[in-house]
Amino acid sequence: MKRMLQLLVTLIVVALALGVGRTVMVQWSGTQKEFLTGSLPSPMPDGFHKGSTAFYQGSWRGKTFNTKTNTGINMMGDPPVPAYPFRTYVTKGLRDTALDVLRIDYDSPENSWYVRRVVDEIVQIAPGKYLGKIHLRVIPGFPFIVGFFRLEK
Repeated sequence: MKRMLQLLVTLIVVALALGVGRTVMVQWSGTQKEFLTGSLPSPMPDGFHKGSTAFYQGSWRGKTFNTKTNTGINMMGDPPVPAYPFRTYVTKGLRDTALDVLRIDYDSPENSWYVRRVVDEIVQIAPGKYLGKIHLRVIPGFPFIVGFFRLEK
């Protein structure tokens, strides 16, 4: 039992160290500088927006937004099917507290427990073009940053 507890503590410490390391790396990236030059989307994104990332080559195709209900959903696969619904609202950034962002919040009962820990934020970098930041809420008050994504109408 003692060895199991030691292993669990070791795994938690390693995961936290990786999360902090990734957050620091992302916060000092050129993409972070670009994110900070962005602004609150105007007009707000509506309809399907094609997505891309530099670090993930999986089945994610983009996001569909509904400005009337402040909701949306990710589009996954080929052909794209909806998955991981979210709600949107305007607020200050989780880590970039001086910046107004459109928050994409997955904390709803339809999503699994691990998806509910994800929070995205987007800013507009050009007409119809958005830069998003992916956060993972593990420690209250200290969200880890996973990386960035782009959306384009």
